[in-house]
Amino acid sequence: MQPLPDSDLVVATPERVSFDYQIAGLGTRAIAQVLDLLIVGFILTAVYFVAIAVSVAGLSIAILFFAIGAFVVIFGYFWLSESLWSGQTVGKKAFRLRAVGDRGEPLTFAQAGIRNIVRIVDFLPYAYGVGLIVLFANGKGKRLGDLAAGTIVVKDSDHVWLWQVPGAQGPAPPPVAYAPASAAELTLRRLEPELRRFVTSYARRRPELSLQVRVQLATQVQSSLRTALPDVFAESGPLAALDRLADLERS
Repeated sequence: MQPLPDSDLVVATPERVSFDYQIAGLGTRAIAQVLDLLIVGFILTAVYFVAIAVSVAGLSIAILFFAIGAFVVIFGYFWLSESLWSGQTVGKKAFRLRAVGDRGEPLTFAQAGIRNIVRIVDFLPYAYGVGLIVLFANGKGKRLGDLAAGTIVVKDSDHVWLWQVPGAQGPAPPPVAYAPASAAELTLRRLEPELRRFVTSYARRRPELSLQVRVQLATQVQSSLRTALPDVFAESGPLAALDRLADLERS
């Protein structure tokens, strides 16, 4: 991994294929953060009215309820969103940003938790004062939470559709029989319809795709791949999971 002068991040995969991420700029991150904070503020308002409703049980209970609810909302929103949506919140998704690991790998649940818990320090003394200082000081677009979690916020890659991919660019890997036909069909039937269509098209077009394009396609559906084949995804990454499903489809 190496940062470039034009704020690009080049990552080499185990297959010795290099692809780059563009590091998200401060302005785009700030706008995405404002959108997320508006959503959090709306949820906190709902929690506040609920706290008022339970205030009949006592003022101290209402205050405690709101304090706990506010903590859960503020950290739960960012933590769960980035964990479940592969490094994205509503704000990041709207502006095509994504938090990933330092080597370009998908964000883990632990990394999402660390980077958002450290957000407390980043926000000090107010308006992300510490976070901005650290971000400019390290020159890698990382606030303190990113340094602690080993993550970085990048611009999401342009979406590539299979029908847009040019002609044959390399041989396909040989198909491997990972499971009996009945087990394979059972696995494929559990896929979401959209992912099943994607896998079917990918399996048919795979002989025409270069490794770099396959990596990019797998990255685009990595959230669905993690759900479909969690063990393969965790051990070998999104491309291995997509190839496994393609092999099952071909078998």
